[in-house]
Amino acid sequence: MLKLRYRAKLTLVYLLLFVVVQSLISLVFVQTMADNVRSQALQQLDTSALIFQRIVQQRVDVLGASAQLLSKDYGFREAIATEDLKTIRSALQNQKARFGADLAYLLDLDERVTAVTDTNQPMRIPNISDALKNMAEAEGIGAKLVELDGHLYQLVVVPVQAPITIAWVAFGFELDGEYAQEIKRLSAIDLEVAFVHRPGSDARFQLANDFADAPVFEQSGTGSQDRADISTDAFDKGGIFYKYLPLSSRDDGTLIAAILSYSESSAYQPYRLLFITTVVILGVGFLLLVIGSLVAANGITRPLRQLTTAVQQVAGGDYHEVKCTSHGDEIADLTDSFNTMVNTVREREQRILFQAYHDTETGLPNRLQFEKQLNNQCGERNPYTLAIIEVQQLRELRTFLDHTNISELMQGVGARLQQILTSEVARLSTETFAAVIQSPGDTNQKVAEVLERFLEPCQVAGIVVDIQLRIGLVNFPSDGEDAELLLRQAHAALDRCRTSGKPYAWFDQDSAVLQKRRLSIMSELRQGLKNGEVQFAYQPKVNLASGQVEVVEALVRWNSTTHGFIPPDEFIPIAERTGDIRHLTDWGLETAIRQASDWHNQGLEIAVALNLSATDLTNHRLPEQVMGLLNRYQLPIRLLKLEVTESAVMHDMDRALAVLNRLHDLGLFLSIDDYGTGYSSLSYLKQLPMDELKIDKAFVLKLASNIEDQILVRSTIELAHNLGLTVTAEGVEDAQSVELLRQYGCDMVQGFHICRPIGADELENFVRSQNDNEPS
Repeated sequence: MLKLRYRAKLTLVYLLLFVVVQSLISLVFVQTMADNVRSQALQQLDTSALIFQRIVQQRVDVLGASAQLLSKDYGFREAIATEDLKTIRSALQNQKARFGADLAYLLDLDERVTAVTDTNQPMRIPNISDALKNMAEAEGIGAKLVELDGHLYQLVVVPVQAPITIAWVAFGFELDGEYAQEIKRLSAIDLEVAFVHRPGSDARFQLANDFADAPVFEQSGTGSQDRADISTDAFDKGGIFYKYLPLSSRDDGTLIAAILSYSESSAYQPYRLLFITTVVILGVGFLLLVIGSLVAANGITRPLRQLTTAVQQVAGGDYHEVKCTSHGDEIADLTDSFNTMVNTVREREQRILFQAYHDTETGLPNRLQFEKQLNNQCGERNPYTLAIIEVQQLRELRTFLDHTNISELMQGVGARLQQILTSEVARLSTETFAAVIQSPGDTNQKVAEVLERFLEPCQVAGIVVDIQLRIGLVNFPSDGEDAELLLRQAHAALDRCRTSGKPYAWFDQDSAVLQKRRLSIMSELRQGLKNGEVQFAYQPKVNLASGQVEVVEALVRWNSTTHGFIPPDEFIPIAERTGDIRHLTDWGLETAIRQASDWHNQGLEIAVALNLSATDLTNHRLPEQVMGLLNRYQLPIRLLKLEVTESAVMHDMDRALAVLNRLHDLGLFLSIDDYGTGYSSLSYLKQLPMDELKIDKAFVLKLASNIEDQILVRSTIELAHNLGLTVTAEGVEDAQSVELLRQYGCDMVQGFHICRPIGADELENFVRSQNDNEPS
């Protein structure tokens, strides 16, 4: 009996010990597993946040590289300079479609939207702050998250420089539901993503418009946060793991952030089978419990450690798959999912990198890749020749070839160039290719071979197409020592081809200096108008019958702080080509009318004559603009005279006649300037609604000594009077010419013999002095 009780006691002791040990082991195991799962889940949230940030940065990099490529494109900058909105929109639309951007637009220096890609659906455009512009100018690319009407955008801004900043090009993609789904697909866990923003330090967080119904906002407690900063550490609440990820902040308290969440039940899912198995093993016995626990623990932690190491490698850019020792269980599924994510991210990154550095139509290296290769070659210091090759008639070909045919044609052009030049060919833009000729001494032979081979037509879609090329050539290192400068010089050589009509041209330093000066003048004219560098000088016209100064001609003068005095015949043609002539005309009309009004108020009855350009004569709003200024300054219409040249009228005669007839009907005095140097056709002269004819100075300068000039001038005066026109002779240099013109019946004279062009104050003294004298 005692022995039995001892056994019972012993049994009870063992049983109690087993229960205690079993309970302790079970308690420790369960607690350890719970802590481990929580730690791994939070760590996975942190890893997902790193992957999320990398994806955003990759898109910013690619979009920034695309914007930089576009901003450096010569054709695009020329389109901006000439305000060619169609070309600008086309370039923006191409880049937007190519890289999947949601926004693409261009701002000028006055912060006005010059062009957007979708003109049929008006939309608000995110503002570009000064800080973002400064970042873009300092680093080449400015990137920032912005909020607009509840939508969040990653905005990328790049300056367009020629060589100074002339505009800003911006691309953006929206952080919307589709973008969140993309991140979720790339995540190794069942991740939920929502984007929030806070308008200011005194405001509460708000969900972005695409996430208005996301429960994560209220469940995580973010919606109740207003002034206090939210911790960026991962945390769990209500059975869900959360990660608050700040994306952008400003000093005024404005915040943009992402909320990542992961269900606790999903985190525990891979371990349920393991828990059941462990309980069964504990029921078999203490020994099996210990062994099973060790095996289970080791089986759990090993793949998790492998995944943790792999996640850290992925964060560092090392995309290697994880080898899984188990098969068919949750750990194996998790490992397979992780490996799938790694492969997807690796392939996506490779595809993005390829698209960023290659032309999508031809597969050839693009401008970005070519510049990189060119800079590497510059570092080797071996001489070579850079050739930029332009396909001339591509725009015409687009009228009867579709996009597929054009792509096939450009692929053929690139392949033929590579075959001839035996070097890698890059496609810089839609119409241009580039290649390096390693031996400068072979350049002329290679160029001749290219031109000869392209005499053979190409066949596309059953159509025989003749390809005509222009080639710009530049040598390294004599013409430039870096890729950017060499490409710019090669484009300058290509411009020489266009102007000379020759199939190829070498870079010329003198032409480059002149082009640089023209670009500088083009960019500085508007500022010169604003800061008073551009002014009028006034040259009097004397009535031969009365000897009085009745009219002065306003002649524009530009004393640039950068270039000094710039002759009108240099900057006015540039202004006409770039469209800035409209700004010059607006300034000139208001300045001349305001000055004439001041003289009128002082008792000086002096009419001001102002020259109009060919562009002005196509502006159907010009008559109303002139009348509006006359009314504003209360100037009698007789004190404003407008002069046009024969060539300006012939530029677009139908539109010019419509504008001139409207001005004449309003009562404005019109003059035909520089008569005799242009068309001088009686048939068109009869059509013009003119009141005065001005004989060009070429016929007046030597009037006193040249019999032929005397005959031409006298007959012109008689002709004009017979047509009912008054006559002014320009370029009067001596008293004898004045006397001859008086004899011929000329009405008014103008020239250095009377007075050189002078400022307004000096002119007032001259007019008072002249009008006080009797006619000579």
